[in-house]
Amino acid sequence: MGFTRKVRVVSERQLMTAAERRIATRYGTLPPSKPKGVDLFWQKVYVPLYHRIPWSVRARVMRLMPGSHRETWHTPPRAGGPAV
Repeated sequence: MGFTRKVRVVSERQLMTAAERRIATRYGTLPPSKPKGVDLFWQKVYVPLYHRIPWSVRARVMRLMPGSHRETWHTPPRAGGPAV
């Protein structure tokens, strides 16, 4: 797995954990375990910064990074005759 793919996987997981924690607080259920080690950095630094960056900047960065988010849907072939 390449570096950019690894960063994407970790950031997605950390953003999901932060969302789970926020929802658990809202509905009064048990949140995920408290972050430790490297996860603490992601939760205390990355997640708040990510939410403060405007969407236009985030979208531009995602387009510039290599990875699956750059794959586009191919144009389907045009029909050449009757459907039946």
